[in-house]
Amino acid sequence: MNRLSKYFAILFTLCLFSCTKDFLEPELTKDKDVATNVNTIDDLKGIMAGAYNRMNESDYYGRDYIVFAEVRSDNAFSSGSSGRFVSPAQFVMTSNDAYSTDTWSQIYSVIVNANIVIQSEITGNDTPEVQYVKGQAYAVRALAHMDLLRLFGQQYVTGGTLGVPIITAYNDGNIYPKRATIEEVWNQVGADFAKAIEIMDPSLDGTSPTQITTWAVYALQSRYYLYIKDYAKAATAAKKVIDSGNFSILSKGEYDGYWNNPGEGHSLFELAYTNSDNPGNGSLFYIYEATNYGDIQVTKDLYNSYDNADVRKKLYSVDESVYRMIGKYPEYTSSIKVIRYEEVILNYAEALYHLESMEDATDYLNLIAENRSNYSYETVSLDDILEERRKELAMEGHRSYDLLRNGLSIPYVDSRQTFNKTGIAYGSASLAFPIPRGEITANPNMVQNEGY
Repeated sequence: MNRLSKYFAILFTLCLFSCTKDFLEPELTKDKDVATNVNTIDDLKGIMAGAYNRMNESDYYGRDYIVFAEVRSDNAFSSGSSGRFVSPAQFVMTSNDAYSTDTWSQIYSVIVNANIVIQSEITGNDTPEVQYVKGQAYAVRALAHMDLLRLFGQQYVTGGTLGVPIITAYNDGNIYPKRATIEEVWNQVGADFAKAIEIMDPSLDGTSPTQITTWAVYALQSRYYLYIKDYAKAATAAKKVIDSGNFSILSKGEYDGYWNNPGEGHSLFELAYTNSDNPGNGSLFYIYEATNYGDIQVTKDLYNSYDNADVRKKLYSVDESVYRMIGKYPEYTSSIKVIRYEEVILNYAEALYHLESMEDATDYLNLIAENRSNYSYETVSLDDILEERRKELAMEGHRSYDLLRNGLSIPYVDSRQTFNKTGIAYGSASLAFPIPRGEITANPNMVQNEGY
């Protein structure tokens, strides 16, 4: 059995017990069979809670996945002061790099939880509440496969066709999964988002953003459709959220205080922490702030992109020409904003631009600009949209992907801490993370990315 399949098998037998923490009833102990223990809606919710819990670990949204998109761009770099994130930031990873191995395993562990929820047959399986939880699992599985593809897929590599293994069952006997094509992965992601919308009853949506709702699925769909360049569907999905009337753009007065409070009415999906359940020194707070682990510094180029009247500039600190993001993750318990309403607005503006609806694209981009500073756009270009995305979503895990999905090269800070505007050319093999060496060694069907 290969490494990935072994991992799935172990998680299959343990996930009810180790990944859901105290969400399940205490009588669900290790000596019981997993399949027979998923009997009630509470069991199902417990496994779904385990999926969210796995998503907010440091190897995924809790830190690393977000940092990768920033240090591999013109937004940030690793100072190397504690040796963290140097190899991904310098595009010099190897196949046994822990960042590749750990993130790969962590994201697939989320997929395991989602698959158990989706496949579980329990009493009252067709009730709206059960279908709602299963819809959440479909959405999480879609997002996880999308995130794997963004990191490990060859879609930005010249001549690349390979994506990642698609795992849609936890016990299908496929111990040597192959890498699906890029198109196959995107199709699976789209199908899972569509299935979530199909089976989730909007009347069951709560107001808390700490679980997937139907509006969160539409928001994530708007992101997904931008990646596959289906701009009409991206606009439709974003407009669903906008027309709901349930969300609003943060005002200038609300902006600073939003980051350490529940984002109801502004966040579509967050991953929450508590005082007893958090990544501690493995958090974004510790890696961004001036701590012993504070390797990730912001570039002067990003800091200078804001005018002095821009409320977003207040989230940064400057100390002897060292620039840091201190406002978006002010505590180690600060929640992770997976998708915010502002991104939905930006997704809509970008989709409208590509659909040549320039006046509307300008109006929606100005909704962001006018709530952040004193400027507005008379007309917009793609550069304007990407720059506004850069300023609004900075250090949240978007920058390198926003550039790449638009066919642009990646400016970055090199090993001498010199800003390299030419950067890594679009199409370079180093844009894809290496498949973990353990997977290549154990699985005869697994193909490594070029250059590793």
